[in-house]
Amino acid sequence: MNYCLHRLIVFTCSLLIVSTAVAAETKIVTIAGDYWCPINCSQSDPQQGYMIDIARIALAKSGYQLNYLEVPWARALAQARNGTIHGVVGAFKGDAPDFIYTDTPLLKMSPSSLFTRIESDWNYQSLESLKGVRLGIVRGYDYGERLNEYIKENLGSQSISQLSGDSVVQRNIKSLLQGRTDVMVESAPVLWYTAKTMKVEKLLRVAGNTETPMPCHIAFSPSHPDSAAIAASFSKGVKHLYQQGKLQTLGDAYGLPASLQPIIKINSPTQKP
Repeated sequence: MNYCLHRLIVFTCSLLIVSTAVAAETKIVTIAGDYWCPINCSQSDPQQGYMIDIARIALAKSGYQLNYLEVPWARALAQARNGTIHGVVGAFKGDAPDFIYTDTPLLKMSPSSLFTRIESDWNYQSLESLKGVRLGIVRGYDYGERLNEYIKENLGSQSISQLSGDSVVQRNIKSLLQGRTDVMVESAPVLWYTAKTMKVEKLLRVAGNTETPMPCHIAFSPSHPDSAAIAASFSKGVKHLYQQGKLQTLGDAYGLPASLQPIIKINSPTQKP
């Protein structure tokens, strides 16, 4: 065999072996959530959302490749709980107390800001003030202990209008503006982002909060065998980004103010609550 041809074959085979080894080492991590922009947006968008961007960069540092799925929230929780996928994005601990949460929450915000039409003079005072209004909610969302209990006690009555499936924030806004509900509950950054895309932000007003700001996470499956290792790698990568000041840079790209950024303790361990 021609010596040059022999060397070319050997070189080509070597490249194939290396490429195969690299591909084998690429580990896919699948996380899911419903459309909750700017936290997590459409999986077909060039910018898939603040938390998705962070997760992709943080996990890549440990050799993981992120796969993001946009599905209804209740389905995302169910699939992560049974280990079909690795985790969910945009979770408060009340969403899934059995999941694995890291010590690196990506935002700190109220899950239960209340909104009305601009002409309304209703304001939240206490749970008692919710009596007599029809509240728009999303199935499976965590709104904090107080509001969760109120919803549990009144679900199925005329006091609660519950949506599920796709585009729930947009649909809740439409329901409010069309008078089918009187008040809707949502995290403020998501509500205002969505309202601006719908060009209806001037038709809405804030009417109070039932909870103070809480940590918001990417949470990992309690049953997937790789969850602990993935969570540890994620936490390590986020801390590196935090130390470099890149979390706020990514937040700026989505219009998220610095006031929503939690303080991350660099030396604290990842724990399961």
